[in-house]
Amino acid sequence: MLFSSSKCPLPALVEWCRTLRFSLSAGLDPIKIFKQQGKSGPRALRALAKEFSEKLSKGSSLEDALEPHRDKFPPLFVELVAVGEQTGRLEDTFQELEEYYSSALTTQRNFRSAMMYPAIQYCAAVLIISGLIFVLGMLESKDSSGKEMDPIGLGLTGTSGALTFLFCGAAFAGGILFVLKVAAENVRFRARLEGMFLIVPGWGPALLAFAVLRFAVALRMCAEAGLRAETTLHYCFRATCNARFQSGEARAVEVAKRGGELLEAIDASRAPFPAEFRETLMVGEETGNTSETMERLANRYREDAERKMKVAAQFTGYAVYAMVAIMIIFFIFRIASVYIGAVSNAAGG
Repeated sequence: MLFSSSKCPLPALVEWCRTLRFSLSAGLDPIKIFKQQGKSGPRALRALAKEFSEKLSKGSSLEDALEPHRDKFPPLFVELVAVGEQTGRLEDTFQELEEYYSSALTTQRNFRSAMMYPAIQYCAAVLIISGLIFVLGMLESKDSSGKEMDPIGLGLTGTSGALTFLFCGAAFAGGILFVLKVAAENVRFRARLEGMFLIVPGWGPALLAFAVLRFAVALRMCAEAGLRAETTLHYCFRATCNARFQSGEARAVEVAKRGGELLEAIDASRAPFPAEFRETLMVGEETGNTSETMERLANRYREDAERKMKVAAQFTGYAVYAMVAIMIIFFIFRIASVYIGAVSNAAGG
């Protein structure tokens, strides 16, 4: 989605999934596939592919080879590969992953495109205000007491004031980029961040849709593989990459171990599953078609997640525009009030 790790960029992951799917369907041995990917595959993943080839040749499973690099791959990738390998359905697994990450890549690119103009507006506002502070300082205006006038009212005047404001504006933007970078590189931090952002207007519905989408995709693969309920829930909750969902995994697994239905386990987790998901799962369990119902639901939530991410981008863009407008209006009125006050004092004197 939005968070793309530099260790495993989404374009490289999509290419990898596509190549692995075609190679497995052609009957090639996974050891040879990864060995070839280590030479000619996506550059960002060549070292990992070579390492996987070596571990597989020594008898390790692909799940074991992935485990030390769990933070380098999205949780859904790690969990579904484990499911596919255990059930002998790796080809179908990589096809599902290719479709999911292709959609996520499109969503990510659309979001970045939508945020380009608000980012430019913010940078322009910071530069303009910094330039204004610098120019006003060059005028060397004095108040009635002979002190240098502070038109902003924040103690920012002249060259030093302009540089201070410029630094603060850059630090604010840099802080946001740093948080996104950490979220992309650290799966646990990202899960906590996505869990906290569920209450944020605009972002909450989009992140909820993505979490439910990942759960539905994982549940579909596990249902097709015929895994036990507790094993299925373990993979599905971890695949959501959302702390609000993952915190309920233990409660859900406990219900499943006692023989409860999947719907009962999900209710026990107290995770924020939408009513539509619960109703669809209930129908799937009653009819014995959990896999088919989850496939339809995943397609539904894939479209819903893309649409809601557009809304999140619009919401963020409007927030940036509002911040820029408030910042400019504040400085205009502040400067005007200071100079009007100075003129009034001079006239009164």
